[in-house]
Amino acid sequence: MYLTLICSIVISTEQSSHALEIQSATPTTYIKIDQYVSEANQASDDLDVPKANLKVSSTNSSETTNFRSTSPTLIQASGSVQFFNTLPGKWLYWSTNYMVGPAIITICILFNIINIVVFLAVGLRDGASVIFLGLSISDMLYCSFSLINRILRSLASILGVQKCACVAIPLTFRKFFTFRKSVWTIILIYVCTLLYYLPHMTNTYLGIRLDPQFNRTRLMVRSINFELAGVLFEVSKAVNRIFIPFVAEVILIVCVTIMTYKLRQSATIRHSMTSTAIQVDKSVGEEKEENTDIAPGSKLNIRELKVIQSVNMICVLFIIGTAPRCIIEGCDLALKEFGDHVTLYYFLSGMQDLFVALSIAANIIVYYRYNTKHRVTFRTLCFVQNEAVEGKRRVDYRSYN
Repeated sequence: MYLTLICSIVISTEQSSHALEIQSATPTTYIKIDQYVSEANQASDDLDVPKANLKVSSTNSSETTNFRSTSPTLIQASGSVQFFNTLPGKWLYWSTNYMVGPAIITICILFNIINIVVFLAVGLRDGASVIFLGLSISDMLYCSFSLINRILRSLASILGVQKCACVAIPLTFRKFFTFRKSVWTIILIYVCTLLYYLPHMTNTYLGIRLDPQFNRTRLMVRSINFELAGVLFEVSKAVNRIFIPFVAEVILIVCVTIMTYKLRQSATIRHSMTSTAIQVDKSVGEEKEENTDIAPGSKLNIRELKVIQSVNMICVLFIIGTAPRCIIEGCDLALKEFGDHVTLYYFLSGMQDLFVALSIAANIIVYYRYNTKHRVTFRTLCFVQNEAVEGKRRVDYRSYN
């Protein structure tokens, strides 16, 4: 709009306000900017954005005018993030957030719908199946709602604790993690998450307000009580950015470590017991010795290896997907959204969301690879198993004739 405007924008922090200096090429442009900001100042009470000190000077006049601006879009970050202001940087930012991201999210939704259908077809006979079903539902909803992220972290933590207890205390495991308790645990997590967000929902409404980015009024979300909104924001920031992410990461890492150690320890004990039994039973014959060595030893090792790999892969994928968020949020709390590097903060946040989406999409590969019931049911639903059985029957019929 202002083709003759030559901007040199300098940002300096002074008592939580920004000083913005704009040098205008002509007095006409200066007057237009002044009129625009004056109109925006009239609606400052309806805007919930931090204000900035603007200093506008004309090249044809030595006069300098200071005024308060309510438009955060006039402020652009300076520093070492100039790459995102260039054409390649803008293309990378927009392609990551508006092209690659939606495509991956769509794939995640489709994969988790398949997981939900497969787990329902297999049947919910134990607590692990219920947890996997709840995890698939929360993964699918995570792509659309941010509050499901808290449910996702809670379910992943419970899954890690459940599998860890299955290995660490195998004799009393079924008493603690029954089917009924697993169902009530998932319901409790969903209810607590909704109750956690209930104050945020009841303190907001849709109202008419001025959008400074487009300089027009529109229907937007507003707060009823701004003081309560500030308190809720601080509480949610502490819970969402510190408590839930870091606690979930610590629980999963501890559970994976204990589970791996216990499984390897039990495998070593069983292997030593099998070897002892073989040495004692030498008088029976060589054929008996070979069968004893293959049957107990190999099957136990394969089963334990699959348990270690499946549970560890699910937990590791979750850790890989959420660990960048913990790092970013920690830097955000320390540097207040990376200081002047706001664009870099948004870009890294978008990349972290892609990491989470990729880890969610990879869950179906883990289920298919290490869960026999999931693999058989999936192939049956996709008519792969039926075709294989039918082909085998045709071969047997031809050989019989």
